[in-house]
Amino acid sequence: MLNMFSKDGIISFLYFLPALLLSISIHEFFHSYVAYKLGDKSQKLSGRLTLNPLAHFDLIGFICIALFGFGWGKPVIVDDSNFKNRARDNVLCAIAGPISNILFAILITVMLKLSNIVGLYGYLASKAFGVILLNMIMLTIQFNIVFAVFNLIPIPPLAGSVVLFYFLPARFKKIMYVLEQYSFIILIVLFISGAYSFLITPAYNLIARFLQFILLL
Repeated sequence: MLNMFSKDGIISFLYFLPALLLSISIHEFFHSYVAYKLGDKSQKLSGRLTLNPLAHFDLIGFICIALFGFGWGKPVIVDDSNFKNRARDNVLCAIAGPISNILFAILITVMLKLSNIVGLYGYLASKAFGVILLNMIMLTIQFNIVFAVFNLIPIPPLAGSVVLFYFLPARFKKIMYVLEQYSFIILIVLFISGAYSFLITPAYNLIARFLQFILLL
């Protein structure tokens, strides 16, 4: 958790802010893009088909990130009235965000590997500005993994709940409706108690080890 009321806290926040905004933009853009490709034309009208962080900025979510270390971007509202298969296409829209974060993290890792092969990584690591840039790149990878894994937790309104709802037998779907009513409280409890780490750490470590494998090839 950042202490935004201290000098070090402000410096740290400004340090990882670019990585944070880029990760949020990637996540929300691909939610919107997939919805648009599946027939939801409202995404273009709402201005969400862009990687501009301002289009995906949510003030309350941003404040929560600054004060408590967790938060969210501006949610993508999907109009599924033109979807050919509403249940399936809603799942595709939901998982587009997490998948895009994972693929982006892989892409950045591959670029780091290539930069090391051509000697650019070593050059950057020897310069003060290069160290800052490399640290921001590593933070971007970490944020994208965290965003992906966290959003796959099967609690409404996270993407994992949409996927789970699709595969649940009809008699169990009413449980998801109940969870949805208390979803915000459940998420707050998970963060305050630290229980969320038990949910995301195994998957985070698995993806991180895979990316480390790419770097060591």
